[in-house]
Amino acid sequence: MSDTEQRRSIEFKKVLNEIGKKLTDSQLASLKFLCSDYIGRRRQEEIQSPLQLFQALEERDKLRHDNTDFLKEILRTEKREDLAKDIEAFEHVCTDSNPTRDSGPVTTDRGRLTARGTQRQQSVHQDARWQQVFDLVEDNLGRNWRQLARKLHLTETDIECISEDYSRRLREQGRQALILWSEKNEDATFQDLVTALRRCQLNDIADQLEKKIASWNQ
Repeated sequence: MSDTEQRRSIEFKKVLNEIGKKLTDSQLASLKFLCSDYIGRRRQEEIQSPLQLFQALEERDKLRHDNTDFLKEILRTEKREDLAKDIEAFEHVCTDSNPTRDSGPVTTDRGRLTARGTQRQQSVHQDARWQQVFDLVEDNLGRNWRQLARKLHLTETDIECISEDYSRRLREQGRQALILWSEKNEDATFQDLVTALRRCQLNDIADQLEKKIASWNQ
C-alpha cells in the first residue's frame, strides 16, 4: 500500500469511528443481522461494538476506503441515511481533490478532516533529512510514540487509527504518527520535534536529534 493509500485509509477509519459513535446498541444488532451472510454466528457473538463490526467486514473484503457500497446499503436499510451521507461526503472530497485517485489524503469536514494537497506530502517523504529524522526517532521511540503524538497535537482519533492500521508493528506506528504530524503542519520544523520530545522527557532522543541537526550545519 502506498503512502497515499495508507493516509486515505486512516482518514476513512476516522469517519468510521465517528459513525460508530452514532449507532445505538439496537442498530448494531440489526446491522450484525444484515451481515449474517458474510459473518458467521460465532464471530457475530464476539462483536460488541460498531468498530468491531467494521473490522470484521474489512477482514471479509466487504469494506474499505474505496469499497463502501455494502456499508452504505445496510446503513440505509437501518434508516441511517445520515451516516451513509457521511461516507458519501468523504468519497466526494476524495473525488473532487483527485479525479485520478492519485492525490494526497483527503478528508471530510464532518469527520473533522480537511483536504490536503500532495506537494507537502511529497516534500516530506522525499526529503533525505526528514527521512533521517524519522529513522532516528523511530529507532528509539518504542511505546512512547503515543505520548509524543499527543505532544505533537495529534487527536485521539488519529492515534487510535494509526494503532489499528499498524497493529503489532510498533516501530511503524511511531513513524506514521510523525508522518501524519508533518502532513498536518506545513510549517513543521526539526526544532518543533525536539521540543515535543523534551516535553515527553525523551531527552536522549532529543539530544541525538539535535546532534544530527547540528552536523548538517557544519
